Amino acid sequence: MEHQGALCETRTTCSLVAWISSPSGRAVLAVMLANAIGQSAPPASTRHAFRDRIRKALPVVPRAVERGELPAGTNPAELIKTLVAPIYFRALITRESVDDSTADAAAAVAMAAAHAGVFG
Repeated sequence: MEHQGALCETRTTCSLVAWISSPSGRAVLAVMLANAIGQSAPPASTRHAFRDRIRKALPVVPRAVERGELPAGTNPAELIKTLVAPIYFRALITRESVDDSTADAAAAVAMAAAHAGVFG
């Protein structure tokens, strides 16, 4: 599968996959999950870390809109959440390995959803 334009080439998904696949990324995620187990809500530090990652990725969306890769009115936060969800699901829930093909598939799904008007 070919890299999905702005969503992978700007390293939104590719860098997430690389981080999750690294020893330090796996360690950070393990600690974040361990702290959340048995809690009614994730700890503030975990929520902050995920919100910060989303916030840092948001500028990718308007740039993709400007280039005509995404439709105008696309909600950046919802697109980014949809983009990273399958990657986190595989890494954290099903414990599958993730790689560039995982990133490409996630980007393809997010792009298709955006073009179908799901995000605005």
